[in-house]
Parts: sequence; structure tokens; C-alpha cells
Amino acid sequence: MNKDILNGFPYTKEEFGNICATVDMLILNIFKVASDKYSSTQAIQILKGYQSLKYPLLTVWEYYGFGSVDEITMPYSPPIYYQAFKVDTVDTLTQIIKGVESENPFNFYGEINGSEKIVEKLLIIYKHLLFNLKTGIIKL
Repeated sequence: MNKDILNGFPYTKEEFGNICATVDMLILNIFKVASDKYSSTQAIQILKGYQSLKYPLLTVWEYYGFGSVDEITMPYSPPIYYQAFKVDTVDTLTQIIKGVESENPFNFYGEINGSEKIVEKLLIIYKHLLFNLKTGIIKL
């Protein structure tokens, strides 16, 4: 592995794994709320949208050498969507960052106390990955 990949990355494998687990928990909570308010078809669409927040984390896990994406993938997240994310990663990630910076996505269906902290961590991770992609340290 290229040691430059981890340069400036502030999280250990364990810390990063905990961040991923927290994101999963938040996404599941949003899915539960959406399931109560909307049809199952709409709730699943909402779930798929929120899962896109996880794709950059899967990329970091895989390309930063933490392990296999199977270790941190949600069981109901089809791998095809993750593969699609990797096709146009820089543009997609840039859009995700802009969206997360403008509004906490975890508070869209009701405020979740403490979610601001995970959003701050996500932005650090997303921006680190974007830097590595733009500078060519990581090639997908």
C-alpha cells in the first residue's frame, strides 16, 4: 500500500469502523422513520439515497487498506450501487460533500441529537478521499 494514502488521515481502523457503524445506525433510524411515514417503495428509495453516504466510506475502507468492503457493507446494500459510485467518484463525491456541507442529511426527517459530530467526521473523511483521488494517490 502507498503510505501517502493515510497521510493526514485522522482515524485508526477501529475508529473508522466505529464511524461506519454509526452511519449505518443513523441510516437505519431514518429508514424506520421513513417506513412509518411513507409506502415501502418510497421508504426503500429513501434508504438507497442515504446509502450513498456510505459509498465513500466503503472506498476508504477498501483502498486505505483497512479490509474488505464485505466487512462493513450493510446486508441490504447491493454491490452494484457501490460499483456505480466508483465510475464517476470525483464528481459524485464532490456533490455529496456540497450537500452534506449545506445541510445535515441525518436531520432531514427529524433532528437526531449528536448527528452533527458524525457529519463533521464524514466531511473530514470525504475530503481526505477526494484529495487522494484528485492527486492520483488513489486510482479506482
